[in-house]
Amino acid sequence: MVFLSLLFSLQSRIKKIMQTDEEVGKVAAPVPVLISRALELFVEALMKNVSSVVEARGAKTLTPSHL
Repeated sequence: MVFLSLLFSLQSRIKKIMQTDEEVGKVAAPVPVLISRALELFVEALMKNVSSVVEARGAKTLTPSHL
């Protein structure tokens, strides 16, 4: 249940951000869902790559230099 509330919150934030741009007109309902999913996949891939770098360096703490 918490996941769904976070998901809807993220989608509403994305819609608000998109609507602040004057060049963006009306936002169709599926657009925030697709953008949130793309963002989720991007962050997942980023974290997988970063975790391999952290393990390779033998670090215990994630720092910006690992990105």
